[in-house]
Amino acid sequence: MKRLIATAALATLVATPALAQSYPGVPDEGFYLGTAIGQAKLKNDTLDLLDDLGANTDDKDTAFKLFAGYQFNPNFAVEASYVDFGDFTANAAVAVNGNIVSENIKASADGFGFALVGRLPIDAGFSVFGKLGLIAWDGKVSGVARENGTVVFEGSDSADDIDPFYGVGVEYVVNQVMVRAEFERYDISDSGEDFEIDLISASIGYRF
Repeated sequence: MKRLIATAALATLVATPALAQSYPGVPDEGFYLGTAIGQAKLKNDTLDLLDDLGANTDDKDTAFKLFAGYQFNPNFAVEASYVDFGDFTANAAVAVNGNIVSENIKASADGFGFALVGRLPIDAGFSVFGKLGLIAWDGKVSGVARENGTVVFEGSDSADDIDPFYGVGVEYVVNQVMVRAEFERYDISDSGEDFEIDLISASIGYRF
């Protein structure tokens, strides 16, 4: 699945400009702005293990994105974005030697991305697109451990790095108003541990 999506994004990026067509109300070049809302899902081995051990994990949350780009021609654009993936949590409670030990973990992430976007116009303002890029992300995690309701540990940590992302989607433009539906995958790695964040979103924007 991962390789298929990346291949589809790359194929769209290198689609031949000879297939491009112009339609009324669909600018061939220029700036555009937009905003998106969707659902982010975090995939991580540690969270999966906690879930297998009986923890109550919530690996999904509402995410939002702001983006701006420049369309050089019907087939190629560059795009910058800010994305907030929301919060992810894990809660567990177990009995140890007659005591109730509970843990609450919360993680969040956001970042600024830059991508190359390839578009393949299909018909009358409708097109498919793929993107390949990098995201400069910032992540935070905090946790609290309690024994019989008394806090025995509380701490937090943060990390940041630059990692790749890619995506595919569909777009429709009419009278310079743009609507999109897209899937993006962000491959994040920190301290030898891998995280995947899948973002499915719908967006609306305007082409100048």
